[in-house]
This record gives sequence, C-alpha cells and structure tokens, in this order.
Amino acid sequence: MEGLPDAAVLATRLKNTLLQYHSIEDDKWRVAKKMKDVTIWRKPSEEFNGYLIAV
Repeated sequence: MEGLPDAAVLATRLKNTLLQYHSIEDDKWRVAKKMKDVTIWRKPSEEFNGYLIAV
C-alpha cells in the first residue's frame, strides 16, 4: 500500500491552487444567483466536471 503524500507538499499544492483561483480574471466569472445581500458567481472548472463557486 502506498503511503500518503507529505502534508507540506499537499499544503503547498493547495495554496498554489487557491492563489491561481483568486487570480482568475473577473470577466471569466458569471453570476449564478443574485439575492438581496449576496451574489454567487461561477465559472466552469478546468480540473473537474463542474463549476468553481465564489460568494
């Protein structure tokens, strides 16, 4: 059985992914739902079958 990856490696990978998501240009996002106090944005994911969601 293969061991789990090092936690530091996973943390670095997660940090880089989140920074990449944060730097996505605004024109790539579309409004999914708009309510009185909250707007939910989405964009198709390039990594999986679904959407990235931002609130």
